[in-house]
Amino acid sequence: MIKKILILLSASSVLLSGCAKTVRVGENTPVPPATEAEADDLEETPQTEKTAIKIGATKGAGSVSIAHLLENSEDDSAYETYSAELYQDPNQLMGALAKGDVNAAILPPDKAAKLYNEYDFKCCVGAISSTCNYYILENGGSQSYSDIKDFDGRTIIINETDKMAEPVLNKIAEYKGISFEYRYVDTNEAVIKALSETPGSLALLQEPFCSQAELTSSGIFVVADLYDYWQEAADCTLATNCLVISKKFLDSNREVSDLFIKDYVASVSITRHNMSKTAELAEKYELFDSKDAVEKAIPGCGIGILTGPDMKVELNKLYTILYDISIDSVGRAVPDDAFYYMQ
Repeated sequence: MIKKILILLSASSVLLSGCAKTVRVGENTPVPPATEAEADDLEETPQTEKTAIKIGATKGAGSVSIAHLLENSEDDSAYETYSAELYQDPNQLMGALAKGDVNAAILPPDKAAKLYNEYDFKCCVGAISSTCNYYILENGGSQSYSDIKDFDGRTIIINETDKMAEPVLNKIAEYKGISFEYRYVDTNEAVIKALSETPGSLALLQEPFCSQAELTSSGIFVVADLYDYWQEAADCTLATNCLVISKKFLDSNREVSDLFIKDYVASVSITRHNMSKTAELAEKYELFDSKDAVEKAIPGCGIGILTGPDMKVELNKLYTILYDISIDSVGRAVPDDAFYYMQ
């Protein structure tokens, strides 16, 4: 069992490891090995009483990021105790957090902002936990595409519940002087189904759904990693998941919340460094449907941690860009300082 990990790396350095360019069309960036501090420097932390924290997530990179957190809770090496509740889509998860069914949630950053702004729900974002996680796939495609301009004018299948997908693609298209059409379906599984049933079609997915699609059909390939294109067009971190904590819970449990974030940082940090174990835990806790897809996907999930002032700077940049593209995407306002949890 994994014991309490002393996080001796800075949060920023962990994110840089998690957000390293992972080009699926060409040479993959190798995953760095675990540092000695992460793998060997272990500490048991005596504690007389632990607080039970319920975390909500949807299946994907967000749910995978809590795999080691649940194991650490089970073997009593975490500061607090944790349970997970999985929801079908981010909208259901937003509702669960607002109703108090969960204390915290792993949400896309746009959903976190809408919850805060549009629904006036008191919550704080405590960490960015995955970045750079968007890929274009093609059924029967060629891996010889040289630029996203090659897809000018084509239709891309997207999950209609992923409200960042279209703004991200539109920002890149505007920068490149091209355009896309969109076909909407209601789930990631429906995206995979539509893609597999339509030869020559394109789709936008995040990992681990990309790997699930590739394992579903030998004719489906990732043909574009949006990382470089987004960096060129926007010059900011493309956060795709963040840890959001209910303000009511946080205000009543300030010290517990600090320890919660430490536990979560430990879980995220080990995810990339022990991919086979992460996949086993994802299967054990039913965090994703395919163990093989999780293990294949982890290098491209962009799982990493950014907290504190750096998190605030990067999210503010992203929210400003999304607001300029579509004010509704972030709840008609860029979140103010009270939105960010600073330990």
